Amino acid sequence: MDVFDKASEVELRDRRLALLQRKPTLPYINQCHNCEETVPETAHFCDADCRDDYERRERAKK
Repeated sequence: MDVFDKASEVELRDRRLALLQRKPTLPYINQCHNCEETVPETAHFCDADCRDDYERRERAKK
């Protein structure tokens, strides 16, 4: 095994570990996930307060 094979193994291991720790993403539903107000494309929440409330409730579920 040469240095390149070893580097590839390390990279693969690190990538797998990173994927295991990745947070799942919310689907875009055209509404705030917290208060259900209409939001622009690519947004999941209408503002930071709604995002924080949602994340707080999700943490409390665990």
